[in-house]
Amino acid sequence: METVWSDIRHGLRVLWKSPGFTAVAVVTLALGIGANSAIFSVVNAFLLRPLPVKDPQQLMVLANSHPENEDPHNISYPDYLDYRAQSDAFSDMSAADIDFVGLSADGKAERAFAYLVTGNYFSMLGIEPALGRLILPAEGKTPGADPVVVLDYKYWRRRFGGDPSVVGKAVSVNGRPCTIVGVTPEPFHGTFAIAEAEIYMPLSMVVVDPQSNEIFTKRDNHTLRILARLKAGVSRQTAQASLNVVAAQLAKQYPESNKGNRMHVIPENLARPDANSSGQVPLVASVFLALVGLVLLVACLNVVNLLLSRASVRSKEYAIRAAMGAARVRLVRQMLTESVLLGVLGGGLGAVAGWWASQMLAGIQLPGDLPFHFDFGMDWRVFGYSFGIAMVAGLVSGLVPALRSSKTNVHDALREGGRGAGGDTHHRVRDALVVAQVAGSLVLLVAAGLFVRSVGNARSVNLGFQPEHVLLMNLDVAQRGYDETRGKAFFKELESRVRALPGVQSATLSFTYPMNYDNQNAWIRAEGQPRDVAGRGPSAMYNDVGTDYFGTMGTPVLRGRELTQADQDSPVRVAVINEVMAKKLWPDQDALGKRFISENQDDKPIEVVGITGIGKYGWIFEDPSPYFYQPLGQAYHSQRVLQVRTAGAPENMTLTVLKQIHELDPDLPVFDVMTMTNALNGGNGFFLLNMGAMFAGALGGLGLVLALVGVYGVVSYAASRRTQEIGIRMALGAGRPSILKMVLTRGFGLVLLGIGAGLLLAFGLTRFMANMLFGIRPGDPITFGGVALVLAVVSLVACYIPAWRATLVDPLVALRHE
Repeated sequence: METVWSDIRHGLRVLWKSPGFTAVAVVTLALGIGANSAIFSVVNAFLLRPLPVKDPQQLMVLANSHPENEDPHNISYPDYLDYRAQSDAFSDMSAADIDFVGLSADGKAERAFAYLVTGNYFSMLGIEPALGRLILPAEGKTPGADPVVVLDYKYWRRRFGGDPSVVGKAVSVNGRPCTIVGVTPEPFHGTFAIAEAEIYMPLSMVVVDPQSNEIFTKRDNHTLRILARLKAGVSRQTAQASLNVVAAQLAKQYPESNKGNRMHVIPENLARPDANSSGQVPLVASVFLALVGLVLLVACLNVVNLLLSRASVRSKEYAIRAAMGAARVRLVRQMLTESVLLGVLGGGLGAVAGWWASQMLAGIQLPGDLPFHFDFGMDWRVFGYSFGIAMVAGLVSGLVPALRSSKTNVHDALREGGRGAGGDTHHRVRDALVVAQVAGSLVLLVAAGLFVRSVGNARSVNLGFQPEHVLLMNLDVAQRGYDETRGKAFFKELESRVRALPGVQSATLSFTYPMNYDNQNAWIRAEGQPRDVAGRGPSAMYNDVGTDYFGTMGTPVLRGRELTQADQDSPVRVAVINEVMAKKLWPDQDALGKRFISENQDDKPIEVVGITGIGKYGWIFEDPSPYFYQPLGQAYHSQRVLQVRTAGAPENMTLTVLKQIHELDPDLPVFDVMTMTNALNGGNGFFLLNMGAMFAGALGGLGLVLALVGVYGVVSYAASRRTQEIGIRMALGAGRPSILKMVLTRGFGLVLLGIGAGLLLAFGLTRFMANMLFGIRPGDPITFGGVALVLAVVSLVACYIPAWRATLVDPLVALRHE
């Protein structure tokens, strides 16, 4: 142990005496470690950090799938009851739905993000209240019963000022009287990973939303997120087999809704935010961890080159130590101690940089007022990871220089007079390192190029509507307790007022808007086609829209007509469908005038009166899919989106439109006020592509800088080692162009080798990014060629500078050079 401390003290003294070298090496490692720490903090939040609940490793998310929707998705309430009663693999099982509600207290109404949970939700998780009590296992079983509210700790502090007397307070939720009974503990934010709960209510209070009344009865209403706790000693595979036995029994009992259902048991940490993320999120995490790993590798290679150069200068010191009896193991240990110290210092600085970057990421705001919760804070996992990669980086950076320097021939080193021994033996290693640096950087730049081009492709795709000059405002009159009659009157008056405003070209109301989080789905079949009890037939998303929707959103009706005011008031069911749905239901036929059945609704025939083109409806990555629009007046919704097309900038009309709403009801919450262009940057729109491009671009740029520094350093060092040779050549008549060519050819040749190796490596690795790209193949030749050209040009500049400096050497000075 004494020799270890001696090595550490000696290493610190050596590093202190070379502040320039130490600073460059530490900063280089810090960049790589910081990037890794920042990305790992995101991975930790989504995949590794357990919920602050009892025995979180036992928690599983249950989901089902069927032939028409292979992605794991939510479960219906009747199925939940059967799985809970019949499966013997779980000690408990709870269900939850999420929704927005209007909470009124102390004369103030606002929208709150609510978890509607079964009564055993908190007891299953082992959560104890910070104040009052939580929802009890006996509550939430009877629709409309148990009107109690539990506040989230953060919401309690913000909305009620942390007042402990809030317990027992009477409030109104969507116009219904309720009582606050407790507050959750501070660390608990709910079980929906990306959004923080504001209030919790029993599932029985789902009836506060008029559109949710069927949740307790319909087996094909796949709304609920199911969490279950495994029994001790039961494996996930055993539990899934148990559930599939129950699923097979339910398929026989209820073939129309359950035929072909399969169950999935997914560890809770892999099903964030949803069960259908269980396959994609780990893949995305692996891709970005691999990219930041490449950044760290390039940084380590840079430090290896620095240490090799420094070892050449210190070769006499190592020779003297060896001559005095120091064993090779002792020399290696001393040099590794110095490199590990560099790694530790770089790790400390990198952890600070990673913390700063993670806080920047956590502060990202998505459009809308959903209370997103991005907790990318540092915990022991992130610090442990940072420390681990710092140690590995130090060892990797120092191992090759230590092994090579410890082989120094004592007689040769002392005879060299301190000029540095083993120059030629080190060149091959340095050359290989430069090739590896360039190859790694090219992979990073190719990934960045693919993501950037994906964003460009996404933004130029035909959306099926014109987002410019459209203002969005969301309202839910049920949050003020309006019934259907009062709600219809309110919306009719609001629409009339807004259309009359100066600067408004058109205005409409609809249930949702493109790429919003609220999307409706229905099983569809052409009229006359028998119901398929073996399956569910094709499904289609749909929207309930008001008059002038197509003109306001800029969605052209290619054939037929738009929906009119007469359609809104008529009992005759009509719809406008898109081309995909037309070809799906009536291939090789004209769909105009045909009728179809929407099985999720009332099974009344719906006549096709218009056909639109193909667009994007649910999210930007979706394939062309069936879609239809039906009159909003025929299906009452208390929640609607007001869409306003303006002559000028839509944001300039915000206050004017809000004034009209508040004149009709001063206390009605208005939420998600934004332009349609801004809404497209949400989670279902360009957000993931933008983030991917930003991450990959930052990592690619960082890798490029590190590689260029490495190229410059090696070419510069090689030129300095050949100073005497250059002097002799110039004394014998060699001109500056020939010297420039000599130095440049050697350096740029290494760059070309690195580019070639990098292209092969990138072609193999980018295969894993296929599902993360939009409208572009992983092996896109334009991206590969463009990146290779850019890297070649900037590397040529990095080679040219030391080569040009070599031509300025005075032959007389060069001949005296040692």
